[in-house]
Amino acid sequence: MVDDPEKEIGTDIHNREIEREVSVAEIMNKAVIIMDISSDIPAIAREMVSREAGSVIITEQGKAMGIITERDLVEDIVAKDRRPSEMKASEILSTPLVTVEPETSVIEASEIMLKANIKRLPVLENNTIIGVVSNTDILMVTPGLNTILKDLIDMNREALLSIPSIEEISDEFSTGVCESCETYSFDLKFVDGRYLCGKCQQEEGENYE
Repeated sequence: MVDDPEKEIGTDIHNREIEREVSVAEIMNKAVIIMDISSDIPAIAREMVSREAGSVIITEQGKAMGIITERDLVEDIVAKDRRPSEMKASEILSTPLVTVEPETSVIEASEIMLKANIKRLPVLENNTIIGVVSNTDILMVTPGLNTILKDLIDMNREALLSIPSIEEISDEFSTGVCESCETYSFDLKFVDGRYLCGKCQQEEGENYE
């Protein structure tokens, strides 16, 4: 006799997903944007907006050197009130590039993301980037892997609910990445030298209204 039928069903789903070993090749986004390291930041941002992409792979002489994400643009340029036209791709790209092979399982990919504290993994085959897998890609296809992906879900809970585009970031920086919890927020306020979301403002025990 099963004490908790719903728990038993959930466990079966969990086990089947693990046994299947879904690979990143099955869920990756193949529409990868690749730009040279000599490209200026405005050009990179325009490409991301026009292609509705969250990242760009940066290459130098055909070799993948790093990645620039929306988060990099927000944290390194917008939040610091720097002029994009005066910035170089090499100043904000995340390097060295952490990559996985097409046959890498989503379980292993999620563990790599957690360990490296990143949200996107380029997929490399024969020294060529063939796709990018994101945390949301993994969470959408494997909702039953709670024990392995719990930290990944917690780390990106607010970002998964609503990730604003670059165009939504206002001149007042009311929308962007909180410099405390590192999640996207629509109610950022500049407090003691940092942009904080409403939740972090409350957790610090202050009323900034």
